[in-house]
Amino acid sequence: MPNPDYEKKKQFFEDLITLFGRQPVFEALKSEQIVPVRLHLADSNKPSTQLEEMNRIAHERNVEVRFHDRKALSRISKNGRQDQGVALDVRAPGYRRADELLELTGNDIQLVALDRITNPQNLGMIIRSVGASPMAGLLLARKGNAPLDGLVIKASAGSLFKARVYHCDALPDMIKRLQSAAFKIYGLDSTGDISIREVPSAGRFVFVLGNETHGLSSNIRELCDQLIQIPLMNDIESLNVSVAASLVSFRNVISASG
Repeated sequence: MPNPDYEKKKQFFEDLITLFGRQPVFEALKSEQIVPVRLHLADSNKPSTQLEEMNRIAHERNVEVRFHDRKALSRISKNGRQDQGVALDVRAPGYRRADELLELTGNDIQLVALDRITNPQNLGMIIRSVGASPMAGLLLARKGNAPLDGLVIKASAGSLFKARVYHCDALPDMIKRLQSAAFKIYGLDSTGDISIREVPSAGRFVFVLGNETHGLSSNIRELCDQLIQIPLMNDIESLNVSVAASLVSFRNVISASG
């Protein structure tokens, strides 16, 4: 039988974002917009003014401080080469489990989903665009996409802590569940059957954007209800994925203003 305490604890940790690197962690500890939960430090760190300040702020904000050997810290940060002996678990109000999407009611819920976006700069800019748009949020799989680290946070200009980001383990499984909840899945592709202009302005939609180089993966392409394209001119074959995400996210705003 499922253990309720285990499931509750698992959910608690899944809903946290782990930052790493001294400057990103230091800035996060100081920010009133971020809720720090646990500060991780390597026990081999040499004393420094910045580390002392981190400890001071952590104690002031009642943040748990834990010390680890380098290997253990690397497992926590998932980036031993760049964590600089420091990691921080934080809670972002908009970082939620994708299961919550299945509970949403209404006939007009639109999302952007990402299929293997590996460039942190692109991911950060996409989070910023979707977060600033009328979209209901961003669907982001833990597997295949760039990790939510300091590079992504910097590229998002801090909007990661304001935007609605729904996380899941694997995108294909979540897409199937969303289809069962009456969501229509549109895949962005240069060979799409119709223009994005032909997509209704309202509905329960998920717009899936693929990898920067290879586009949509074959299994995601097969799951899409329809492939759509953004019309391009002058023999330009494609747009940067972050630009495409912005156009999708603001498509109704642009149409209304036009």
